[in-house]
Amino acid sequence: MLLQCITTRNPDDDMIEVAITAFKTVMDMDNNPDLPEVEFVVPKKRSDLLEEVKEKLANYGIEEEAEAEWILSLTLNVKRNELNTDNLVMPVDIDKVQKILNERITGRPLWYCIGDTEFYGYTFKVDERVLIPRPETELLVFNALNFINENSKILDLCTGSGAIAISIKKQKNSSVCAVDVSEQALELAKENANINGADVEFVKSDMFNELGNRKFDVILSNPPYIKRDELNSLQREVKEFEPMLALDGGADGLDFYRIIAHNAKNHLNENGMLFLECGIGQAEEVKNLLTDFSVVEIIKDYENIDRIIKAVL
Repeated sequence: MLLQCITTRNPDDDMIEVAITAFKTVMDMDNNPDLPEVEFVVPKKRSDLLEEVKEKLANYGIEEEAEAEWILSLTLNVKRNELNTDNLVMPVDIDKVQKILNERITGRPLWYCIGDTEFYGYTFKVDERVLIPRPETELLVFNALNFINENSKILDLCTGSGAIAISIKKQKNSSVCAVDVSEQALELAKENANINGADVEFVKSDMFNELGNRKFDVILSNPPYIKRDELNSLQREVKEFEPMLALDGGADGLDFYRIIAHNAKNHLNENGMLFLECGIGQAEEVKNLLTDFSVVEIIKDYENIDRIIKAVL
C-alpha cells in the first residue's frame, strides 16, 4: 500500500467527474433495462488524438494538417509543438475536440468553429456576421500605424469585426470611428471592443453617408473587392459561410474603391492619408482611381503581392 501511495497519483477533477458520470449511468441502466447503451470516452494520448483528427479532416477533403493542430492546441491550451506527446487527454476535452471537429467537417470555417481568432496580437470573436480577419490585413494596420499618434483622428470604413479599428485604438489610443452598413457586424464589433477594452466609436452607415462633414487624419478600409461573377468560384468555406455583403465588390470588384476615391478628399484633413487593402491584380486599377491624391504608393504583402495602397492628399 505504501508503494501504491508513491506510484499512483490522486485522481483529478476530470477523472472524478468521469467516474461519477459512469457510475450514475450504470446504476440508471440497471434500474431501467430499456435505456440505450452508452459509449464511454476513454483518455487518449495527445499524439493519437491528433492523428485521428487529421485523418477525419482528410476524409472530408480538408488536407491542411495545421487545422488539426489548431483544434487540439486551442482546446487543450497547449502549444502546437507540444501535441506529439504521450500526455493523456481526458474525455471531457476529447468531447470538446469532437464538437469542433464535427462542425468543421460541415465546411464551416475553422475560426467560426473555434469562436474567435487572433489579429495583431488581440483576440476577436468571429462568426457568420463578419469576415474572418486575414493576416495580410495586419499589414494594412502596420503601415498606417507609422503615421498615427494619440492625437490622430481615424476612420475605419467597412469595419466588420472591428479588428482594424480596435487594433489601432489599442496601439495608439487615437480617436477612432468605425463604420459599417451591417447592424449585425456592428453588434459583434462592439462586443470585440468591450473584450479588448477599446473605446471605439461605431457608426451604422453606408460608407460616408452618415458622417456629415466630419474629417479625419487617416482613413483605412478593407472593403469588399471580389468580382460578382467570381463569388461562386470561391472556396466553400468562404462562399457558404462568410457574409456575401462583405465580399461582393460589384461587377469588376472596384465599386467601393470608386466610392472612396470620390469621397475621401472631403473627409480628410490637410495632408491626410488613405490606406486601402485590395485584391490580387487590383492595385494599379485602384491607384488610377485616386486622382485627388498627390502621392500614391503600392505596398506588397508577405507573398510579394501588391496589396496595400497608401495615398497622401
